Amino acid sequence: MDYLCSECSVQLSKFEIQLNELYPVGKLYCEFCQSKHERKIIKQIVDNEKDMHNDYTRDLIGDKK
Repeated sequence: MDYLCSECSVQLSKFEIQLNELYPVGKLYCEFCQSKHERKIIKQIVDNEKDMHNDYTRDLIGDKK
């Protein structure tokens, strides 16, 4: 049975199918789309953490605005 990537519709290799079985994320991704999806998630986390205004540690040291 042939499996296709959810994003780009490329046929998945056996290695990519094994990765999707070991680490399921809800959709089947080829290696390129998986890394693109991971970079997007990492960027969202970095953007959320960049603004530390509501961070409780800054409030504890007295940096309240």
